[in-house]
Amino acid sequence: MARPVYAVFRGCLADTPAMGTLRIRARAALGVDRRSGRIVGVATESDAAPAQLVREWTGEPVGDGDVETTDLGADQLLMPGLVDTHTHAPQFAFLGLGHDLPLMEWLETYTFRHESQFQDADLARTIYADAVRRMVRGGCTMAAYYGTIHLEACCILAETIRDAGQRAYVGKVCMDQNAPDYYSETTDESLQATEAFVHAVLGGQSAADDGVLVRPIITPRFAPTCSARCLHGLGRLARDHQLPIQSHLCESPAEVAFAKECFPDCVSYSAIYHAAGLFGPRTIMAHCVHMSDDDMRLVRECGVGVSHCPNSNFSLSSGVADVRRFVDQGIPVGLGTDVSGGYAPSLLDAMRMAAAASRTLVAARRDSAQPAAGSPLDAAELLFLATQGGARVMGMQASIGTLDEGKLFDALVVDFAAPGSPVPPPSVTPAVLRHQQADELEQAWRLRIEQFVFLADDRNIARVYVGGRLIHAL
Repeated sequence: MARPVYAVFRGCLADTPAMGTLRIRARAALGVDRRSGRIVGVATESDAAPAQLVREWTGEPVGDGDVETTDLGADQLLMPGLVDTHTHAPQFAFLGLGHDLPLMEWLETYTFRHESQFQDADLARTIYADAVRRMVRGGCTMAAYYGTIHLEACCILAETIRDAGQRAYVGKVCMDQNAPDYYSETTDESLQATEAFVHAVLGGQSAADDGVLVRPIITPRFAPTCSARCLHGLGRLARDHQLPIQSHLCESPAEVAFAKECFPDCVSYSAIYHAAGLFGPRTIMAHCVHMSDDDMRLVRECGVGVSHCPNSNFSLSSGVADVRRFVDQGIPVGLGTDVSGGYAPSLLDAMRMAAAASRTLVAARRDSAQPAAGSPLDAAELLFLATQGGARVMGMQASIGTLDEGKLFDALVVDFAAPGSPVPPPSVTPAVLRHQQADELEQAWRLRIEQFVFLADDRNIARVYVGGRLIHAL
């Protein structure tokens, strides 16, 4: 029997179309065309049969057998998939190690040594399969991955992600200076391998096609590990192939000082990337903790997106990034787990750490009588950063991040009543229970979503869809 062409989900839909705006559609229906993987329509209140709704949305002669219907339970909701804007796939090999060290010592002691081992293709297959599986299980439907300098291993990473059904940017790391002899490359090797990687991942596909599941991203590790010639060459590759770019910026004071020492002619860390043609609306810069006014100006004017990685910033004692400062200046911000600088490959953890970071800034400025840091991030804002905010940083805000008609169906079914759920049921949560009447159902869901942000784990991620395809189910 042929699989139904359309899928319709009925129940509660939750998303965040703007920073601080939590949209609850408690009795909605959402339709998906499985051929395109896109949402064909949303009805907020309708008693119509699913096939009738699909006919209204598409204008096609759809029969009952063409539609598969999923009725969400009273403890379930549908929401956009989580977007990880910064993580290092090979660093799953030493997850949770070395957090007694500052950034630069941590790189020398753990990172370079372990990443150098990925010249072994079998190791790459083992580590990457586990890493991607963990990311998907945690509800991450799209991620920006760093690989290593090894072309074969990076191709294995891209293949592993594609096989898992996850959406991703994947970068071959480039580093031709200030790196150990056992883990470095020449400038020509770096540029040639990067171009070979781009062609291997894309094949005949266009990097501009949002439906392409896995796409390459230009990845200078960070400015001090790349020569000016390498950075400029990578800038040309990004322009020639219309590719996104990712790197690190202003993570720790020592790193900022090192970058300025390596490029004394540049007035700021950001100016190094800008001079090489690596700053633009397709650029993702991780951390951005210690930003000068000139750094902020260039990031804002060039449309660069910021990946906020609070777990890593706390764990390596790098500092606390001011998300409100970015938001107030119109700079796109998303969340990153930054494995293994961050010890948790979970965007749920990233949301909680981002909340802690914002509260830390507010309290520190209050106690030191500095100008106010604004209000702490609330649950709706944190969810935005993990979904539509992350999509915006990835340049994918028109395609993913909310549950709207025309967008790709990258989504999660969240189950608050899953076995072993850390989220308490409404029966023992009077604050939620008293809003269970029909006229207050939206408020009850708002409270449940706040519990999701601060309490849930991968046991609550019942199903994961990417492009309309089910890629994980409990």
